[in-house]
Amino acid sequence: MSRSGQMRLGTTATVVGTLIVVVLEMALLTGVWHLGDGLDRQRQAASTLAGTLAPLTPDTAPAATGLVRTAVDQVVAAGVDVSAGTPGAALVAGAEAFAATPTDPAALDTLRQADSALRVDLDAAATARSWLAAALHAALLLIATAGVLAVLRRLVDRHRAVERRLTAQQLVDQRERRLLALVQNSADLIVVVESDGTASFVSPSARSVLGRDPEACVGQHLERLLGEESLVVDRMIRAGRQGDQPVRVHLVHAEGRSLVADGTLTNLLDEPSVGAWVLTLRDVTDQHAAAEQLQHQAFHDSLTGLANRALFTDRLDHALMRRRNPGSAAVLFWDIDDFKHVNDTHGHSVGDRLLVVVADRLRGAFRPTDTVARLGGDEFAVLLEDIDEESAQMVTHRVLEGLSAPIEVDGRVWTVHASVGIATAVAGESTGEELLRNADIAMYWAKEQGKGSISVYDPMRHAASLDVVALQNQLISAMETGELVLLFQPTVDLESRAVTGYEALVRWQHSERGMLSPAEFVPAAERSGLVVPLGSWVLREACRAAMTLSADSAGPTISVNVSSQHLVRPGFVTEVADILADTGLPAVRLVVEVTESVLLDDFEAAENALNGLRDLGVWIAIDDFGTGYSSLSYLSQLPVDILKVDKSFIDRVCSEDHAASVTLAILEMSRSLRLLTIAEGIETEEQATWLAERGCVRGQGYLWSRPVPLADARAQLMDSDDLPDADAESVDA
Repeated sequence: MSRSGQMRLGTTATVVGTLIVVVLEMALLTGVWHLGDGLDRQRQAASTLAGTLAPLTPDTAPAATGLVRTAVDQVVAAGVDVSAGTPGAALVAGAEAFAATPTDPAALDTLRQADSALRVDLDAAATARSWLAAALHAALLLIATAGVLAVLRRLVDRHRAVERRLTAQQLVDQRERRLLALVQNSADLIVVVESDGTASFVSPSARSVLGRDPEACVGQHLERLLGEESLVVDRMIRAGRQGDQPVRVHLVHAEGRSLVADGTLTNLLDEPSVGAWVLTLRDVTDQHAAAEQLQHQAFHDSLTGLANRALFTDRLDHALMRRRNPGSAAVLFWDIDDFKHVNDTHGHSVGDRLLVVVADRLRGAFRPTDTVARLGGDEFAVLLEDIDEESAQMVTHRVLEGLSAPIEVDGRVWTVHASVGIATAVAGESTGEELLRNADIAMYWAKEQGKGSISVYDPMRHAASLDVVALQNQLISAMETGELVLLFQPTVDLESRAVTGYEALVRWQHSERGMLSPAEFVPAAERSGLVVPLGSWVLREACRAAMTLSADSAGPTISVNVSSQHLVRPGFVTEVADILADTGLPAVRLVVEVTESVLLDDFEAAENALNGLRDLGVWIAIDDFGTGYSSLSYLSQLPVDILKVDKSFIDRVCSEDHAASVTLAILEMSRSLRLLTIAEGIETEEQATWLAERGCVRGQGYLWSRPVPLADARAQLMDSDDLPDADAESVDA
């Protein structure tokens, strides 16, 4: 019998049984209700007897003897218990005594008392029977109700169970339909694979994923669907592992394009409804390509496509791990010379295109096994393996020559030069980070030699460089602890030999090295950027010192050398104005000295700064004139007041015609431009006389004084016979 037939039969049996129970219960209730019917008849008969006896008197009793007998017989017939000792037996005995002596009042009273006692007994019995009937009735009702409720609950439970089974079946059917719909419409490729490798089901997505007809693949070996990659799935099926196994296969679409698919192979052999393997594949070609692109971007420079710092460092570390012989690997650190000028003057787009060409040339100049990387900006690095230092230098020279070939960008031809540092590995001693750092250091040494130079890392030279770094660090504290001091060298009027001003020269009273000249620490300050705070300190202290020499605006001038970093720094003119205001020094007594190279580093910014100083009233001097890129054009554009002829010319004016001619030319040019000329480094009276005779106004040198402390400078000034007016012998001289 089917499950539904069994359910209908059970329900029918339950209903019929419930009806039978209800009928039996009603019958029992009816029987209980009629338990007192016989007792009611006895009470009625006893009441009738009482009614018969009530009107009798001794005189009328004899005539009613028959009626009394009949009434007593009705009581007995009603079922009253007449056994000995019962009220019924007393009634029967009383009736017999009355019948024997009806005129006897005592017999009549006895009969009446027996009847009364019987009625009392019957009333008590009736009350007891009523309570019993009520109790039985209530009990039966409770039992029946409980039974009915139990039956009803069972019916409800069965109904609910049926509903749950039906709901569950509906859910199963719904899930199966939904699953089928999902499988039929899924973008993933779903294949049911038998143990022999044949496909018993292929989802319709085979058309969109692989461009193949799914029905044509059913019953065929998996190779027809997946091609050679079916071998991967075959091996996994033969292994027979339980659970899900990840799968990655490279497939070929029916149109010929390559695909990458990820998925799982699930063992469902123990699942009765399946009994096979289920292969699920998803096309991840785009994601795979994106991941490869991200990985490429993570380790390659986006502009040039070369390896970036991360990839270069990784390959360098691995190369050093493989090498055991000293010098078997080398790092070349490349920096394009003057590349900042390209970006500043022609824009970063032009600079980027130049970098792309440079990268292509570097990539093509080295072996495929070498690693060429762009570390950032215009810095490149090359890792050469299986090469010694000498060969690395030869390769670098060759590549530098090829790199210098003209490059045309936007109709403009560029010639690229680079400074290269070379560092070779020392087995067991060099790490990748150290080797790259050493090559970087060597590159800076190459830049110091000039554009397009090559330098090889030297540990001894590096140690000396570390001393410079230590000196830079100590310089910071020196400015705070008072180790820096100013010395003052006088400027003298060549005709009157009177002191007209002083040049403030900084010295460092080092706690360990003694007195250091500017040449020993100023270059380090320039490389570290400390030259700006150093210059600010010198400027402020020199102005303070000048006020101690004289508070008069006609007092001696004070000359201060200013670096290019300080001059073009935003706010320099404001800084000078603040220092003059704080110290009280008149602007006309301050001379700012700059070199020609300072002007050429950033001509526009230098011009703006010098014009700002001129507006303050500060004098401008060109120091070491003639040793740099002298140009009349920039002298005519800039607010220059003084030219200081370099000592290298003064040393030879009396002994060498060429030096004398150059000096004369400078003096003539200075006069034509209405500039004041100061000759530096005068050491002999002959030099001083020669210069004075040829129109040089002022001089400076050991002939009169070496740089001296402020107290000595003050004494020199007091000993001067005639202090000239600084303004009187200005550009009109």
